[in-house]
Amino acid sequence: MLLAIDTATTITGLALCKGGELLAECAWASGRNHTAQLLPQLDMLLRHVGAGRSDLRSVAVALGPGSWSGLRVGLSVAKGLSLAGGLPLLGVSSLEALAYQQQRRGLPIYPLIRLGRDRFACAEFAFDAWVERRGPDHNVSLEDLAAEVGGRALFCGDLDDQVRGRLQDLLGERALFPSPAATLRRPGFLAELAWQRLQSGDQDDVVALEPVYLGEAVKAKG
Repeated sequence: MLLAIDTATTITGLALCKGGELLAECAWASGRNHTAQLLPQLDMLLRHVGAGRSDLRSVAVALGPGSWSGLRVGLSVAKGLSLAGGLPLLGVSSLEALAYQQQRRGLPIYPLIRLGRDRFACAEFAFDAWVERRGPDHNVSLEDLAAEVGGRALFCGDLDDQVRGRLQDLLGERALFPSPAATLRRPGFLAELAWQRLQSGDQDDVVALEPVYLGEAVKAKG
């Protein structure tokens, strides 16, 4: 059984799959409470499918870009489970998982993850039979991003009304969006990408694997 963990933002997600089949997933607004909520939610999800941590055979984790604290929690839990059980560990780009979730052929796909101070993590992808990266992860404003877009494009990820409105102001009818429910970052797609890597014999080094931030760490006051 493969476990996927996503703590890249204030939305946390978990998914379980077996033999490429998605058994269960959950996503919720955790805020910054990743540490307190992640393991209890994992144990509950395992109970729902009649399994325990000893049934896990591999672990996938979202690498970001995203929140410094959130990514650290997810990666620490994933590494702990991997080391304790001798399980393969697979890191997956959060932007790649968002683009893969859309699977919209014929359009450039620009997934967005909010970094704060009106900045976003973004990269260009395309989807045919598989998701294809067309550019590196970078930290941009919506104005900078709009200047990169040459034609019609699909934007997904952290899209509230303000972000949608600004992109429409900048790009007009060239800016396309999924429905609000389809913007939620679903951990089942993270699990599916990791499962495909695992089937090809790929996995990451548990010690060397690190998250991707792009933003700056939030400094404590005082």
